[in-house]
Amino acid sequence: MSPHLSKATVLVAAIAAIVDAFGVTPTLSRRCGHTLLHSEKSATSVSATVNSIEDIITIHDKIELRDPTPDERGKGGVEVAADCSGIKAMEVLARIPRNLILASTDMSPRVIDVVAAARNITWATELTAVTLAALHPTEEEIASSSNDNDVMHIKQAWIQSWKSGGWGSADDLGPDIAGDVVGTLIATGSDNDHNIYAKFRMPCHPALMKASFGLEFLTKCTEEEARAALIQRGFTYRSMRDALEGLVLESTERTNKGTKRDKRCWDVGDTLDRVLARATTLQLDDDETTMSHVIVPVHDHLAHSLNANSKLVLHNDEVLLVATRDIESGESISRDYTLAPRIARDDDESSSEIDELTPLQLLLQFGLPPSAWPTA
Repeated sequence: MSPHLSKATVLVAAIAAIVDAFGVTPTLSRRCGHTLLHSEKSATSVSATVNSIEDIITIHDKIELRDPTPDERGKGGVEVAADCSGIKAMEVLARIPRNLILASTDMSPRVIDVVAAARNITWATELTAVTLAALHPTEEEIASSSNDNDVMHIKQAWIQSWKSGGWGSADDLGPDIAGDVVGTLIATGSDNDHNIYAKFRMPCHPALMKASFGLEFLTKCTEEEARAALIQRGFTYRSMRDALEGLVLESTERTNKGTKRDKRCWDVGDTLDRVLARATTLQLDDDETTMSHVIVPVHDHLAHSLNANSKLVLHNDEVLLVATRDIESGESISRDYTLAPRIARDDDESSSEIDELTPLQLLLQFGLPPSAWPTA
């Protein structure tokens, strides 16, 4: 980008591209029902996978599952049927086997070694590593889990089905900004961008700068707040990139040009983005003061509400999604994303002690649509 372009010129172009992408063609569809746990393969493989999943996960018979609408941005589609009497508090909405969830405490020796080599070890590092290892099991891991092969394949297919994450996909950005992206937005830039682009009178990589203009317009935050959030997310990715890229045994085919290592690194970025959008905490052991960071099928894409009507509870070898209050017919099953773990800001060691999430945080990390944002 020319150093002589004014901020106003770049701002107008960035906002036009982002608003067009955000309002018209977001990439947010995900399959509904039990098929939300499988990847989009042939009809034969899909049918076989659905049958396996229906044998493993039990959904309350009053709950209906549908495709999230484009406006829901992948969050929603789990509802109480409109033609029933509703669900009472404490009823079990779904039963998920413990060995089907992803948990930061379930690190194999391979994952432990990889995480230990990361530049900055956080819950996001651990859960992203666990997710990548489940997505790319080694031959030894497959052989050693012969009794749980069905679960391993179902878990792998479930992760492959994740298509949406936080804000920043090519469709979110529009072609103008996406053209400046290297691989993916979360993987674009470096820790030295401030010095690299200072001679062009830019505070950061041009793709991040233009994306911050768009976020400023969409969420009514300041440009500085948007840029800081994008830079912090990029720093989190780079702190784990070199350690975790070896977990990617087969990288995703992309139109972007890059080396094999580049593509493995971009897969780490995509996985981190989708982990951040889905994660929650759950007590998995007898130590009541320790919470594990987890991703749980069905729960991972519930609608957002500050008056959430469900919670996760571990019971023996199952994770239960339980109604926390009476739920009316036609009402969405919801979770409170303000309670979800978040990456720490530079000025805050805590990742989960912010009383109220801003529209910027809700959109950038969780991909939540404007209907879920707090109103003044």
